Amino acid sequence: MKKIFLFMLCLTSLAAFQASAQEYQTAIGAKFYAGSGSVGGINIRHSIAEHTALEGSLLFFSGGVGIEGLYQYQGPINGAPGLQYFVGGGALLAIGSGRFNENSTGFALRLTGGVDYKFSDVPIDVSLGFDPFFFLVPSTGSNLALGIGLRYVLK
Repeated sequence: MKKIFLFMLCLTSLAAFQASAQEYQTAIGAKFYAGSGSVGGINIRHSIAEHTALEGSLLFFSGGVGIEGLYQYQGPINGAPGLQYFVGGGALLAIGSGRFNENSTGFALRLTGGVDYKFSDVPIDVSLGFDPFFFLVPSTGSNLALGIGLRYVLK
């Protein structure tokens, strides 16, 4: 009985202190990666549950194009309305030259982690993340990048 009471107390406390991690559901805009090479493009982020979001990008770089998909866990930062953290990972599929050999296809695994801020007065969202790329095909290597996103909140 004591364990059940303790469990219920913890559950009630967690529910009382839990803030909504979802500041918006869908936002579309642009994302840029600052690192070794210029990469940027169209970006969309969609919350699928209170603590999870999917992010996708159509990226352009010197001599090629890439498609990126990320799964992210998100949560609020207490004491900072509109600000939340995110961590996650995904993959990048790139076609073209530049980082890759001429007329080749490349594949990279991705990690991501950072902060996301939704302005309360306007439908604008900005994000800043640490985004390492781990290339597997056609050659191995890595790239540490800083991801900067600017999106318009749809809903």
